[in-house]
Amino acid sequence: MQEQSQRPANGAVVVTGGGSGIGRAIAERFAAADQPVLIFDRDGDAALSAVSTLTEAGGYAAASVGSVACEKDVTAAFAAAAKQFGGVRVLINNAGVSCNRPTFELSLDEWQHSLDVNLTGVFLCAREAARHMRGSEGVILNMSSMYGVVAAPNRLGYCATKSAVAMMSKALAVEWATADIRVNAIAPGYIRTALLEELINDGRVDAEALTRRTPQGRFGSVQEVADLAYFLASDQARFITGQVIGLDGGWSANGYL
Repeated sequence: MQEQSQRPANGAVVVTGGGSGIGRAIAERFAAADQPVLIFDRDGDAALSAVSTLTEAGGYAAASVGSVACEKDVTAAFAAAAKQFGGVRVLINNAGVSCNRPTFELSLDEWQHSLDVNLTGVFLCAREAARHMRGSEGVILNMSSMYGVVAAPNRLGYCATKSAVAMMSKALAVEWATADIRVNAIAPGYIRTALLEELINDGRVDAEALTRRTPQGRFGSVQEVADLAYFLASDQARFITGQVIGLDGGWSANGYL
């Protein structure tokens, strides 16, 4: 683990996949509120870049490099968060892969990879976080998707794993309520990230078609996802658990093409 800033605290906000995109925006949102953040990402350069940005802005942050699908890496990341920041208060289970491919062409390795990262990774991180949170008003937020609620073609691995994440969140919320741990899932729609911009520029995504299909007629922003995560982790949401909260501009409610 690379330490960048130390501060006595009663627990860190651990953000998986926090080196870029939605995860980084969430990390920045919590750090801006003076909450210590641990970035857990397999991309070491991205993780350290995020930590540098957070600390330069006056936040408290550290990085742990590893894969959410590796039990040893997960255990090490949460142990590091507890050692440096006095515990784990919030987990943002954000790391994931897309696995967009026609099912006829989907290989077993690609299928397994989506399961390993999107599902097993969420389980491993949630379990380890809960072991540190037990009895201390912990919060776990798992990143599902609108495609965990409604289906889409050529996304079998993604739809299957994200729907499983939604149900996992409900099951854990019920089981861990007596341990004083809240568990919810966020189900974003199309969010304007750097990756989405790249796909649009390469002609691989039709931005006009997607926004036309969305009732609000636009993409969501990473800041909107971060704001929702921050609210769900706050005391204002202390009676919210076992829920899948959509953030898709009305996409999943829209029955018309």
